[in-house]
Amino acid sequence: MENNKFINKALEVSGRIAANIYLDSISKGLMGTLPILMIGSLALLFGVFPFDPWLNFIQSTGIEKYFLAASTVTTSCLSIYASFLIGHRLAGHFKCDQIPAGLISIFAFFITTPLTEESALSMQFMGAQGLFGAMIAALIATRLYCFFMTKEKLKIHMPEGVPPMIANTFSALIPGILVGFIFIFVSFGFSFTSWGSFSQMVYSVIVTPLNALGGSVWSLVVLLLVQMFLWFFGIHGSNVISGVITAVYLPMATANMEAYAAGKELPNILGNTFYDAFSGIGGAGGTLSLCIILLLLAKSKQNKEMGKLGIVPGLFTINEPVVFGYPLIMNPILAIPFILTPIVQTLVAYFAMAIGLVPPLTGVQVPWCMPIIIKPLLAGGWQAAVLQVVCIAIGCLVWYPFFKVSDNQRYKEEISAKGHEEA
Repeated sequence: MENNKFINKALEVSGRIAANIYLDSISKGLMGTLPILMIGSLALLFGVFPFDPWLNFIQSTGIEKYFLAASTVTTSCLSIYASFLIGHRLAGHFKCDQIPAGLISIFAFFITTPLTEESALSMQFMGAQGLFGAMIAALIATRLYCFFMTKEKLKIHMPEGVPPMIANTFSALIPGILVGFIFIFVSFGFSFTSWGSFSQMVYSVIVTPLNALGGSVWSLVVLLLVQMFLWFFGIHGSNVISGVITAVYLPMATANMEAYAAGKELPNILGNTFYDAFSGIGGAGGTLSLCIILLLLAKSKQNKEMGKLGIVPGLFTINEPVVFGYPLIMNPILAIPFILTPIVQTLVAYFAMAIGLVPPLTGVQVPWCMPIIIKPLLAGGWQAAVLQVVCIAIGCLVWYPFFKVSDNQRYKEEISAKGHEEA
């Protein structure tokens, strides 16, 4: 009964988080930047791939600078794309014209970033450093725009017969201008503060402490505990924390990518690519290790079949077959390794990088469903790929004693059932 109350409460909280339009807009907006980030990531890989014949070729042909430029106009301009997509997404929630909202969001972000003495935009804030400012500016600008759009007195109504596209443009004219001037005066006001601009204030007051918190591996461990605790009760914990992972760790990965492109030391160990590569190999709970054990060591016929069923999807970070088929949900015997394995794998990977045994990941964005070994290979190199293999082996060690108890129990049940049938 108590469990049911907890599950219902957790589902309620999870539902509220998922239903929050502002969190959804940030999460989905940032996810929408993935195609752009992938272009930049691949271009960066081609531009700095450590193979002398290749480097000599791209330098002699002159294409090297275009590979690096592609990285600059994607990764180093991430905040521009994010501001448009977040505003576009939020406007959709309010049933408001999305493209003007996205454009106004870009304007709000631009005008609130630091300006040079020549009134030019500072590129410093176009990438990861300005991302949180872009998020906040986009949310506020879009919310104001959608609010003004509900006021009929602020709309310019065109005569009937005017094409809808033109009529909609004039309808949005005054609300858009109002939002624009609000942000102009906000930026002017911040110019008198010690920060100098809204974006610099956000970076100093919010981003710097958040990076310090997010840079701690123990913060990630807490997120993993929440994720796996929810998974145990059948709630998709990965979805619940995905917004936090994207908002906090994507900028850290992007900062690494910018440093990598510039040939500088990588500033962060953690990032969203680190989470994807090491904090749940094969899916939440590090279940690829369990699938390997099931396939190789299970005595139970049912478990062997489950290993066969789960191993291939697990290679692509899809573990629903084993999570719901074993099942791992509400399974007290396997609860400990289910929760513990991703935490152990995360700590092993983190400290291997912290002591310099393995270099940090470059921040290059790799799709979450990329096969294991290939994913860390692209994101960090062969050392990261070897580290992932080591983490999978460690996961097997964590799973094994608990699996053994469960497998023996299931095997005895199968033998007993077979005996009854023969009798």
